[in-house]
Amino acid sequence: MLTMLEEVVLLAVDEQTGHLRSTREFGTSYALVGALFFDLALARKIDTDTEAIHIVDRTPTGNATLDRVLAQMAQKPQLTTVRAWIEEIFMRRDDLEAQALGSLIQQGVLRHEKSKRLWIIDVERFPMVDNQPQQHVKLRLAQAILTDAIPDTRDIMLVSIAEACGLLGYVLSDTQLDSRRARIQTLCNLETISRNVSDAIAGLDATRHHSFGKIV
Repeated sequence: MLTMLEEVVLLAVDEQTGHLRSTREFGTSYALVGALFFDLALARKIDTDTEAIHIVDRTPTGNATLDRVLAQMAQKPQLTTVRAWIEEIFMRRDDLEAQALGSLIQQGVLRHEKSKRLWIIDVERFPMVDNQPQQHVKLRLAQAILTDAIPDTRDIMLVSIAEACGLLGYVLSDTQLDSRRARIQTLCNLETISRNVSDAIAGLDATRHHSFGKIV
C-alpha cells in the first residue's frame, strides 16, 4: 500500500505528460508535511486532541521518511501543536516530494526522464509505468466526495490533503466541486487530526503569502 504522502504526490503527476502540477505553491509544501502526519497517525505513532499532538509509539515504522520525522518529534517535545510541527518540518527544507517520487519509481509506478530545454534548463518528467495506483486514488476521492456515505478514515484524510494542495480539480470538474463544496468541508472537519492539519495549513499558507506580499 502506498503511503499518504506517495498518494498525494502521485495525484500531482499529469498522466498525459508526466509533469508535476500544483495550484498552490506554499499550501502544497505544507500539505505534504500534513500527509506525513496522517501516515504517522494511521500507523498509530502519534495522536492529536483539540490542541496538542503527541507521540504514542516510538517504534520505527520501517519507512525511512516517517521514521526520520518521528525521531525529530521525539527530540523536540517542546513543540506540541500540529501547526508548530508542520512549520518546523517545512523549515528543515526536506524534499518530501523528491523522496515520494523516488519511492514511486522504485515501486515501478513511475519512471524518471530528464531532458534539456534550450540546452541549459533541466526538465524532469515522471511518466506513468503503472497508472492503476493513480486511478485508484482518484476513484476513492470521487466516491468520498460525490456520495453521501461516510468514507473510511484514510479517505477522509486524503480528501483534506488533496483539497489543501489544490489537486481536487484534477479529479472532478468545477461543476462537481461547486455542488459538493459543503460535503468537502464536512469531510475536512470530520476527523480531529484532519481538522487540525487543514487549519494549520490554511493558517501557515495565509501567513506566508502575507509576508511575501510585504516583501514584494
